[in-house]
Order: sequence, then structure tokens, then C-alpha cells
Amino acid sequence: MSTKFPENFGTELAGLTFDEVFKRQPKWIECVSQTWKDDCTGFFKEFHQFVMLRLMDPISRANHQERCRYYVKTLAKDDIPGYLIKYTKNGSGNAELSLG
Repeated sequence: MSTKFPENFGTELAGLTFDEVFKRQPKWIECVSQTWKDDCTGFFKEFHQFVMLRLMDPISRANHQERCRYYVKTLAKDDIPGYLIKYTKNGSGNAELSLG
């Protein structure tokens, strides 16, 4: 059985498995990988570890990066979070994820 977010966990993640979030919510995956620290506990620690492990796989990472590039195109410039700027045309051009 896959770990799921609780049904009452907001509007974007509620009821989704970790895998579904990884595939459907690139902004959350990028947020977790770029802003969360290793000191998470409980459910959040499980999710953080899941995300970081998936991003260690080159194919999963490449697919995630492509989803991020597509996602930022749907946002107004002022609505793009700082951790997603690198996926814009005017970003640094380096879409590699820092896993360390």
C-alpha cells in the first residue's frame, strides 16, 4: 500500500499517494527538494525521503525537471516561486537539482 496524504490535507495534496504527488505536483516536489531540511519528522520525513530518493534516479529527475519547465510556463512571472525560477527561460539555465 502506498503512503497517501490525508483526505483533509488541503486542496492540492489531499488523498494523493506520494507517487501521484511526484508525478502531478512539480511545484511541491521542487519545494521539498530545495527548501526542506533533513530535520523533518514523522509523515513529512517520510515524504522528504521519498522525494529525495526519487530524484536520485536520473530518469525520474529528468521527467520532474520537464514537468517543472512546463509548469512555470503556466504561471505569471510574479507568481513563480524562487525555487522554480531556474526553470524559466530567464533562469540561470541550470536546471540541475542540488541533492546534497
